[in-house]
Amino acid sequence: MNEEFITKGIENDRYLKAVRLSKQFEENMIRKIRNVSKDVIEQRPDWFDDDTSPDTNITRRRTEPLGHMRVDYKMRRENDDGERLVFHTCIEWSNPETHRYDKPIDGALCIVFYKIKNLDRSDYERVKQQTQSQPEWDVIRFDDDIWNSDLGIFYVPVSNGSEVECGFETLQKHFLEYGDTFGNLPGDEPV
Repeated sequence: MNEEFITKGIENDRYLKAVRLSKQFEENMIRKIRNVSKDVIEQRPDWFDDDTSPDTNITRRRTEPLGHMRVDYKMRRENDDGERLVFHTCIEWSNPETHRYDKPIDGALCIVFYKIKNLDRSDYERVKQQTQSQPEWDVIRFDDDIWNSDLGIFYVPVSNGSEVECGFETLQKHFLEYGDTFGNLPGDEPV
């Protein structure tokens, strides 16, 4: 850091504007992610806990992922060990090779994705195979979760606002199609 860099940060409140812009972007993205999740819950309330309070997180890192914003909602469904599943919707930036993304891009790879926390890997693999066999889902890619390699993610690469909208819409439709095959209802609930 040198004096010119500091001066540029002070001039015309550049630093403050950058901070405000970052905060505004994060607030808008979290709102978008939360709305995508709420739309799913409204369409299938029987899949989710009655208390639909979200768990929200924003991370800015210099390691993988480079940054992410996510919203989690507890589901009514559970895995074979009786653990409740969690619907996790996210936008993430990472190095392209982290998700084995082989198309050339400048900079970080930005993806929108969902995963089901606590999901048995066999459920993920089954839905992955079914998804790959249907051309309507060709835009969806698959990979291990950065945070937990036992989990898999369903993701769509994005590079602008309209792709974010379309990506989340595709993932929402995908989850609505397969959501009832993730895990099981607790033993005391009717099917």
